[in-house]
Amino acid sequence: MAAAAGLATAPPPPPLHRLPISAAPSSSSQRLSRRPPRATARATATGGATAAGWSFERRMRESLAVLDLMQSQSMEPDPSLLCTLIQSCSDEGDLQFGRKVHERALRCGLASDPFVANSLVAMYARCGHLGTARRLFDEIPTKNVVSWTTAISMYLRAGFPHDALDLYRSMRADPSAPKPNAFTYAAALTSCARARDLQMGVSIHREAAAGADGCLQDEFFVVALVDMYCKCGRVEEARQIFDAMPSIKIVACTAMMEGCNANGRSREALIIARKTMSSGHGVKLKLLGDKLGLPTLLRACSMETALRQAQEIHAAIIKLRYDLSPKAAASLVELYEKCDKVAAAHRIFDHIGAKDPGLWGRLVFGYVRNGLCNEALGVFLEMVSSGVDPGIFVVSGALKACVGLMGAEEGRQIHGRAVKAGHVLLEDSLLGSSLVELYSKCGEHEEASKLKRK
Repeated sequence: MAAAAGLATAPPPPPLHRLPISAAPSSSSQRLSRRPPRATARATATGGATAAGWSFERRMRESLAVLDLMQSQSMEPDPSLLCTLIQSCSDEGDLQFGRKVHERALRCGLASDPFVANSLVAMYARCGHLGTARRLFDEIPTKNVVSWTTAISMYLRAGFPHDALDLYRSMRADPSAPKPNAFTYAAALTSCARARDLQMGVSIHREAAAGADGCLQDEFFVVALVDMYCKCGRVEEARQIFDAMPSIKIVACTAMMEGCNANGRSREALIIARKTMSSGHGVKLKLLGDKLGLPTLLRACSMETALRQAQEIHAAIIKLRYDLSPKAAASLVELYEKCDKVAAAHRIFDHIGAKDPGLWGRLVFGYVRNGLCNEALGVFLEMVSSGVDPGIFVVSGALKACVGLMGAEEGRQIHGRAVKAGHVLLEDSLLGSSLVELYSKCGEHEEASKLKRK
């Protein structure tokens, strides 16, 4: 009965035709993959088993027992069951159980089934065994389009875009290989973006445009195309593709705004955002609530020092009760600090969980620039007490705060802390000049002279 229960609670097979383009932490790969976060995917995969208190290990052991029972009774499992188990191992990053499922697939003669083989390639790649994944791919007797897309994506995900493109070229050169679909093209275009291979990207664009399978209407493909042209510095071509879309999509809008920001065209990114939000209230809500779109929009505001627009967006977010992601909050902190709204920046800063050292530095320098040196030192001390290494940039800001306060003793303590932390003070012009300025203005001329001589 326990074995039957394990089988009954097994989740349905994953949609293998929608393969992830990349699992790298970059926002472009998140846009293209459109996979749920790992925690969500895991919760979906476990289904009711999680509610019943079943661990991944227990579910896998029960499922393997069912497979063994079926084999003992000469029953062949459905390939979709094996795909589900392999996908669960892939989501968990559990190579040990993945190998056990692989062993069962070999026993029952299903390891060469296209769907099972594709799942195995993806699982080994996700667990960091690219060599094994490539060997299994090469051994697939009849490779379908998912097989090729999986293998191309695994190199892209692992950070080898040139290898991904080499495999794509092999696919196009193989007369027995299937025609790429939108997902294959998207993976190849993302590889071109990472490798900055504009020539190959243009070639893929032309090939897809000449086909009759509607790739140019596929959102995955269009987003990858926009991203590729932007990464290769061709913002005009990307804009033409974006403007030709029959309806505005948030993912494509985000990709276009990111491309503008990355190429120093943040004003154009704001124009695109206004156009998108003016197309309908629902679209505006989606953009402001998007985990990638909102930070990109706020980043454009920060780069343009567009305080009024950012304040309007911030007010709308508060009104809608949306949560600010760390990335979006960081962009707001940066913008408010640039516009000398340091108190507002500090309030948002306090609600960020893991704070980037650069954000601490922005607050320190923002307070110093506005003559609030006590507050600047307070931020510095909070940073140090939090166990965050201030680095040379923030230390120099704290020293400037000491200059403003004529606090030689505080500056001496920061000087000693920096030496203890291993910072090469005298070889860094920023720190060296800050120390000389501190000791000179505080009347410590002998100490300043020593530093000058060194």
